[in-house]
Amino acid sequence: MTGRRLRVLAVCATDGFLGPLPLNAAAVRALELNWHLAEGDHRVEVSMLLCDLNPASFTTGWPFPVQYLSPGDYYARDRARMTQLVCEARPDVLVIPDSALLVRAGRQLAAAAGCVLVYEMHGRVPALSRTGGLGGSDNGVVQHAAIRLADAVITLTGRDTRRAIDAGAAGQVRIVPAGAIPQPAAAGGNPQGPVVFAADCTSETNQHALRTLHKQMPEDVPVAVYGRYPAPLGRELPRFTWHGPVSDLHAALITASAGIAPHGEAPGVRAQILAYMTAGLPVIATRKALTGFPHPGSFALISETPDASDLPHLLSVLRQDPTLGRRLGRCGRRLISSELSWARLAARAASAYRDARPRRRDATAPAVARRLAEHPPPALTALHHRSLARDGPRPACSTTLSVFMKRGNGDIPIAHGM
Repeated sequence: MTGRRLRVLAVCATDGFLGPLPLNAAAVRALELNWHLAEGDHRVEVSMLLCDLNPASFTTGWPFPVQYLSPGDYYARDRARMTQLVCEARPDVLVIPDSALLVRAGRQLAAAAGCVLVYEMHGRVPALSRTGGLGGSDNGVVQHAAIRLADAVITLTGRDTRRAIDAGAAGQVRIVPAGAIPQPAAAGGNPQGPVVFAADCTSETNQHALRTLHKQMPEDVPVAVYGRYPAPLGRELPRFTWHGPVSDLHAALITASAGIAPHGEAPGVRAQILAYMTAGLPVIATRKALTGFPHPGSFALISETPDASDLPHLLSVLRQDPTLGRRLGRCGRRLISSELSWARLAARAASAYRDARPRRRDATAPAVARRLAEHPPPALTALHHRSLARDGPRPACSTTLSVFMKRGNGDIPIAHGM
């Protein structure tokens, strides 16, 4: 590869490119990390094979080469079409964040293209251990196999790195967390504004967090919720103001007084907290929600109770001390610029890709993991069937995506995800 640019091909599936914001975290990462890899001075050529199960969000406006895969191409046992497209891209590095796809086809695709296989591990699931992890969840079995099949692993947090090493990762394990794009905002937000929760509220994890917030937040505190949500949830939690998806999430967030994340799970660096920090908001969050963030005490008030029952006290502390809110907001914005901007993270990803070496060319997954990997996630399966019923197996691309807005030269997506 001396004297030429490193060719990186990412193969992704998402239901997240829906048009209005916020996008889900995986969709944002697929867009922003690869865009900054392509645009930055990293000597990297990026391309993507994308299975987007929302035909209405197909677009031709990508800032790097993207070719769409139909659900049939992505999930079929016959992988001739996907193999052909991977080989045509001639990648040096094949990046797959979907553990199931990596288990059922990753090694074959890498062998056909003669490239290194990198697993991008989005959080952890149970059953990761050196002994095989077969006593836990189905997803844990598949993720364990993906870690052991890949030539290298990229994780989002130090905790996930330790898990990958314990699971028997063959090559290097590097941390490339989620990031954000620094944007102008006043530190401290609007002290008179509502508390805000911005997320994809169709997620069970986010729904549970909203129920916790509804239970613990004083009735006189206004709470604004941004992001798609099921109608029954809005009726169940009537005290909240439900805005749904919006065309400019950043503009909505800077009107708030604080960003809240009362989650009881620790999946990795939460994109909603990154969005709060970018908007200059002080953050109130559980310690688990802050997993993976450096120096969380510098930009957030941290809930230490199991049921987040101290949220009212933390909010009272913030409201009584506007100077504290401004300091937390200022530190959050500074952390985005210094450590968690997509531009900086793209440089780390480029370094990880260059250092990856083939180590598991002859590896095979256990039969139980291969069998489990053949089944698409239930949510994506349901969306797939709705898409087929409405548009057929290979819907045509539209030429616009409503989240694409002017950024620099040309139509470039502005994305914040949850």
